[in-house]
Amino acid sequence: MLFFLYGMLILNGLIGAFLYIMMHKKRKIFSDRYGMIMAMCASGVLSFALGMVIEFLNKNDFIVITILVLVISGTLGITFGALVRFQSLLSGFFQGTVGGVMGTMFGAVVKNPSLCNLPSESLYTVEQSMVIFSLFSTVLVIVTASLLLYSFRV
Repeated sequence: MLFFLYGMLILNGLIGAFLYIMMHKKRKIFSDRYGMIMAMCASGVLSFALGMVIEFLNKNDFIVITILVLVISGTLGITFGALVRFQSLLSGFFQGTVGGVMGTMFGAVVKNPSLCNLPSESLYTVEQSMVIFSLFSTVLVIVTASLLLYSFRV
């Protein structure tokens, strides 16, 4: 289980790095408004996926992991926002932090459904849900990256 989650974390990180490199190479062909939308989309989805997987890897210390995810997602938003201008820097930061917080909270609810007054599940069902949602978030990152890269050709 841990190897799978670490694999998903590394795969999402590699997809984010590849997307950043491709956007950095093509940054002169898109306008400021389009670049801001791309930075917000990329940082939000990547932060959501990374926050959720990091929360799945966490055992107990919720506050420290939340602060760590906020730092990682804010940095991710700033790096994608820096491709365009200062306005995109702020919007990328806010979109990244919102995505990271949403991923962390979603991961916490998947691990402990009683937080939202949902019926508690067995350990097997929780692990199965963690695998399904981490796969879903990775597929979401792949689809988002593919659409962003396709938009360079159109």
